[in-house]
Amino acid sequence: MLKKKNNKGFTLVELLVVIAIIGILAVVAVPALFKNIEKGKVSDLEADISAIRSASLSYYADNSTYPEGDIFDKDGNVTNTDIKDEIEGLSNPFKATNYTLEESSPGGALQLKITQKSGSEMSENALSKLKKDLGDMVVGKDENSTTITINLINK
Repeated sequence: MLKKKNNKGFTLVELLVVIAIIGILAVVAVPALFKNIEKGKVSDLEADISAIRSASLSYYADNSTYPEGDIFDKDGNVTNTDIKDEIEGLSNPFKATNYTLEESSPGGALQLKITQKSGSEMSENALSKLKKDLGDMVVGKDENSTTITINLINK
């Protein structure tokens, strides 16, 4: 009497087809995922900038002068005593080495300078989105760092 073969499982061809489909989906999905992560980081940076602008305006309303100097330490803690009470914490999404406030000239615009080490800079897409959203912005680069200068408040 003949016995029926009990073939359970998938053939090699079926497994290869599934692996190929997963590979194609990964190739399509991963770049979109990284693009969305970068958009989120730009939004976080814009929130940081907005918080610093609001704190600076509040300080100006009380003191008739703008706050100046470094905003946080290497651990990300807000250290600028002028605006420390106004800012809960900054996300620093692009791992900048510092945010610095300074007047462009006596009585001039209040500028925020964001300094990043080489290798941790924003992509060109992130910079263009930031410039589109914020407007007046200058990017300076050298071999050690990138500095983004944003006019926060114009007098």
